Amino acid sequence: MCFHSSKIIHFIIYDIIMLNLKSIKQKFYQDLKSIFSNQEISSIWNQWVVKEILAMSLVEYFSREKFRLKTTDLAKINSLTSHLLQNKPIQYFFGYTYFKGLKIGINSHVLIPRPETEELVDLVLLHAKKMNLDRIVDVGVGSGCIAIALKKEIKAQVLGIDCCDNVLSVASQNAMQNSVNIDLMLINVLEKEEHNVVPMMDIIVSNPPYVLASEVPKDSNIIHEPSIAIFVDKKNPLIFYRSILKLANKKLNVGGKIFFEINPNLVQELLILIESLGYSDIEIHRDFYDKKRFIVVSS
Repeated sequence: MCFHSSKIIHFIIYDIIMLNLKSIKQKFYQDLKSIFSNQEISSIWNQWVVKEILAMSLVEYFSREKFRLKTTDLAKINSLTSHLLQNKPIQYFFGYTYFKGLKIGINSHVLIPRPETEELVDLVLLHAKKMNLDRIVDVGVGSGCIAIALKKEIKAQVLGIDCCDNVLSVASQNAMQNSVNIDLMLINVLEKEEHNVVPMMDIIVSNPPYVLASEVPKDSNIIHEPSIAIFVDKKNPLIFYRSILKLANKKLNVGGKIFFEINPNLVQELLILIESLGYSDIEIHRDFYDKKRFIVVSS
């Protein structure tokens, strides 16, 4: 009799744990309030806990009164909290992120795609619809997010180039996972002699490293991302743009276009560089923060 009673008590406690999602959410907010605002925590909870860990839509989540929360889900929420308290990007906890509605796998070898870069893709698509395209080249392909998003919408060949095998492996896997065919080449765009093996192209798109270390707070979680994909030397901050423009001088077809994501603090210096290399048809576009974030160069 005592055995059965303890067993019943065990199941009652188990059910209370499984149903009390409200208190788990409160603890989640409490634990993270020292490093995030309530708005940021709410976004994390809705986007990552509800949608990814609990695997339910926000409509379902807000319309239900009770939840059967698995102990494995609770363990994952607690692990996520620990991860975030170490100031690590949330995307590295899950091993993926979303870009233009596509699930993009990431790891420590590649930059985490940003919302601003989605705008770069939109800008390319806007112009591409008016062009007769054969090939697009994404310089510094990284996770493949730009190349894959473009290939989803454009029939032209898409080539991604990068200087790291580990990076190309991530891009290749993401292309397969998203059911697109993109070509990939191991090329260091900073090495001028390697430009010769790149085929002729109609569009060059690139989100190269452009951040100065002095622009990033010391406590930013960006330090967990590959520095080679983010930072440039303050003595030569336009090194990648210069090399890509020189590649374009050789390999961009007449009527072609170059699309850059840029550092808003280096716009004037970049304009001078572009003009010095023979280009005059230049457009500057702002991002959703109203910062000068993109440049379009026409040949």
